[in-house]
This record gives sequence, C-alpha cells and structure tokens, in this order.
Amino acid sequence: MAKQKVDDQDTNLKQTKEESAEIKDSAAVLKIMANDDFKLDFSTMLRTRCPLFYVTCNEEKRFLQFMSHFSIVNGYVCYWWDCYNGIYDLLTKQQKEGTTSDKSIQDPNVILEHIIGHAKTFHNAKQLVEGKKKDGVRGYIYILLDYFRFIEKDPDIERRLKAIAKSDSIISTIITGPKYQATDTLENLIPVLDFPYPNREEIKQSLWQVVDSVQEKIPTIVAETETIEEDLINSVNGLTLTEAESAYSKSIVSYRRWNIPSILEEKKHIIRKSGILEFYDNSVSMNDVGGLKNLVGWIKKRRSCFSKEAEEYGLKKPRGTLFLGFPGAGKSLVCKAIASTWNMPLLKLDFGKLFGSLVGESETRAREVIKLAESISPVILWIDEIEKALSGGASSGRTDGGTTSRVLSTFLTWMQEKTVPVFVVATANDHESIPSEFLRAGRFDEIFFVDLPNKSERGEIFGVLLRLRNYKSADFDLDLLANNSENYSGAEIEKAIDQAMLDGFHDKRRKIVTEDISSQFNKFKSLFELRKDDFLALREWADGKCVKANSEEKNTEGAGIDSKRSLDLEIEQETVNDGGLGGKRKIDLE
Repeated sequence: MAKQKVDDQDTNLKQTKEESAEIKDSAAVLKIMANDDFKLDFSTMLRTRCPLFYVTCNEEKRFLQFMSHFSIVNGYVCYWWDCYNGIYDLLTKQQKEGTTSDKSIQDPNVILEHIIGHAKTFHNAKQLVEGKKKDGVRGYIYILLDYFRFIEKDPDIERRLKAIAKSDSIISTIITGPKYQATDTLENLIPVLDFPYPNREEIKQSLWQVVDSVQEKIPTIVAETETIEEDLINSVNGLTLTEAESAYSKSIVSYRRWNIPSILEEKKHIIRKSGILEFYDNSVSMNDVGGLKNLVGWIKKRRSCFSKEAEEYGLKKPRGTLFLGFPGAGKSLVCKAIASTWNMPLLKLDFGKLFGSLVGESETRAREVIKLAESISPVILWIDEIEKALSGGASSGRTDGGTTSRVLSTFLTWMQEKTVPVFVVATANDHESIPSEFLRAGRFDEIFFVDLPNKSERGEIFGVLLRLRNYKSADFDLDLLANNSENYSGAEIEKAIDQAMLDGFHDKRRKIVTEDISSQFNKFKSLFELRKDDFLALREWADGKCVKANSEEKNTEGAGIDSKRSLDLEIEQETVNDGGLGGKRKIDLE
C-alpha cells in the first residue's frame, strides 16, 4: 500500500510537471498571437461571464489554435462544433462525452438545446461556485463554427440564441464567421470582436517554417532569408497566414529563391478579391505633378513625421488630408504621388461598395476595411470623390434606416482615434455634399483647396506632360501655351496634348510643335466656362476655410516662362535641418 501511494504521488507529480510545462509552452505561443487589445477584450468577455458573443475571423484554423492555447493557460474547457462533425473537445480532439453516437447533435437547433441544458446546471451564484470547484475549471466555452449561416433561416434558432444570451452561468458561446451577420432582434444582444490579422511575429514564424521545409533542396535560402527577412515580412502584411504561406511557396516554387515582386503581386490579387479595396502600384512620383507647390511642399515635409526621430521628439504621425477642388486639377495624381514619395503601399477604397443590402453588412464591411488597412500599415488609404458616397448621410435615417450615418460614424471615430500609421487621403469636388462633421477640425491634419492652375503652374504642367511623352520642353513655347490655356485644368491640358499627338500621328507620324497644341484650345470649352458659377462659388467658400494647394501667381509681365529651363528636375527648397531625411541643403532655382 505504501509503495502504491508513493507510485501515485510520483504519477501525480509527473502529471503536474507535464501540465505545468504545457501551460508554459502555451503561454509562450499565446504571447505572440493576435494582439493585446483583442486578448484583453476577449478575456474580459469571459471574465464578465458574457454568455454569447461573435468573433469575426478569416482564419478558422488559426483562431482554433488561439483558443486551444488560451484554454490551456486560463483553465477553460473548450468545445468546437460544426454541422458536419458535431461537437468535439478542442484539446483532446475527441468527440464530447455523451454525443459520440448522437448524430442529431449536428443539427443547429440541437446544439443550442445542448448548450442551454448545460447552462441550466449553473443558473445561480451558488451553483457557479460549486461547479467551478467540482470540475476544477474556470468555465466552459462552445465555439460554433460558421453558425451565422443558420441564424436568419430559422426563428427557433433566433429564440434559442436569445435564451443563451440571457443565461447566467460559467458557459460562454462564441459564434464565428468571416463577417458579422445576425438579425435585427439579436443585434444588440451579441457583442462583436474582430480576430486580428497575424502580427509580424506570427508571420516571421510562418516564414521560417516555409524556409525549414525547403532548405535541404535550396541550401542558400537560409542566408537569403536572413538578409531580407524584414522585406519578406512586409510583403505579406495584411494577409492571413494561409495566404502568406501560399505567396511564399509560390515564390520558392517558381524561382527557387525569394522574389518579392511576385509575392507582392499575389498580395495585390488577394486584396482585390475583397471588391472594396484596390491595390495601386507606386508608378507616379512628385516629379509628375505640375504646380501645386504648397501642397507638394506640405507632403514632403510630413514625410519625416513617420521617422523614429520624429516619434522620439514627440511628433504625432500624420492622420490624413482632404483635397477639395475642381475636377481634373490633379487631386488623384497627388494621391498616387504621396505613396511613392513616402514609399508606402497605396490602397484605394470604393466607399460606395461598403454598403450592402443585408442588416449590419455595411458596418461589417467598414470594420473589415479598417482592420485590413491597419494590418498593412504604414499605408496610404485613398478615398476618391468621397462626397458621392456621403451625400445621403444627413437623411439616411429616413432613406436607408441610418446605414450611411452608422458607416460614416464608424469611419469618423476611427479617423479620430486611430494610432496606427494609416494616412487617409480623401478627394472631393463638391463641398456641399460632404457632412459638416467630416470637415471638423481633428479629422484631418489639413484640408487643401486645389484650384485651377495659374499661368506659371500651367507652364510647369505642359513641361511635365511633354517630358512624359518623350518631348523636350525647351522645344516648345511654354509661355504661349500657358497664355492660351487660361482656366483649363491639368486634365484638359493633357487632353489637348494627346489630341495634338493624335493629329500628328495621322499627319505622316510627324513630331508636334507648339501650334499643334495651342490650336486645340479653340476646339473645346473648358469645364470652367461650362460651370463658371459653380467654380466661383466653390472658390469663394474655400477662401479662409482651406489651405491653398496652389502657389500664388507670380508677376511674369515681360518675363514670360523660361521654356529652356529644365523641368525634368525636381525643384525644392529645404533647410539644412530637414527632419532626419539626410540633412542636405537643396538649392532653390526659382
């Protein structure tokens, strides 16, 4: 008997050590998964005995791994259910006791009855304490995978979920799905948490798992990975781990080494599948922007605010800016140029595609876009012609049940409170359609008014556009062209050049001259002439409310525009102390 007692003690001690090691290992894994905000919110839901909540998740496998380690570390018994397999213990991977032969448990109504029955054993405070002592666990968790598919189809399911939401027990039920989806009745009963995209440490581990799997066949891959590890991690930021591993694997299979452009191409393809965000290549530089010196200078100055030196100095990272002004004046061009100047990815958001027909769908899409943008940060988020999507915000309570207002509120709150470096660039042609709360101070770092180009700016625009078409600006009379294109936008100037080139192509493929371009302005009226009152009203409204993107018109009487001056160089003036961007003085040629 004494020997048996000693053996039992040794067994118990061994089990305790094994359990302690398992908890330690799970704690280490859990530390690098998700992010602190999600883990705090998730833990709070369980500690406050929230009986029912929703977790949006694009990675079922990764979320179940998170739940497995979370349960081990925090002392929960966790079950997962789906309509094909039934109900399983997440840790033992065995079917839950008592349900092995019960095929009915696969029914979405039956599993809810099972949970309700389990919860009834812990329906008051005394039983909560006794149950915890008896089973030695902190609580029970049921994860219903993709259960959102059943909620709207069966009123009995809605009623049972209501019963679960009102229960008082140590049992919590989690519904999962790629996006939040429920009925109007349940909307206020089911809190929502968004399971974050993988962080850099998770991506790093996934990267090295791919490397380990191929290093025998490609011995040089380890050294190459060590050299460009940071770039490889950045190249898949914003993807799920499965998508990241797929992008890495395709690069290895196709090139037998790392090829970051191919990885980025895969990333662009995956992001485009959302149908809401579009990934833009950084093919436009500030050298391609004619005029708008005030705006260009502001952008270049803000670049240093993302540096480590700026953070140590106490500067806040730029939030965003709004470009308000005439169509064709260069707002979209500048948006693209910001990305290349700051060396950041550019995502274009089609704001109108956020709105869906299902209840809660629009708000869910807004959250998904925000989550994806934050996961890719630092990034430029471009919202083009935002007034078209927001014009109904003021009356949305009567026209769309308040959906537009809620989506707008989601974005405004995020823009005000975001701490991650997502720089929002919005463009608009009409100030009257933009809700006043969108223009309030604090939403953007600055609001710029983009006017039609003045004479000197038109000369610069001609020079830039001709250079991009392999012509030398010195071969043209830029002063004459600038005079003849008064009140024409940059887009209209480009139209005139392209039409002149088309005529030249059909005229024996000859090179165009000044007169070919100048004559085009007699063939079509500018938008300013067609909508002069609207333009003047916008210009008057912007005076004093916005910062002018254009430089002040210079007195060029008798001087003209020097057509021989090289416009192929980027001309700027900076002080010796340029905020940590090299510290070199640049010469002001003007």
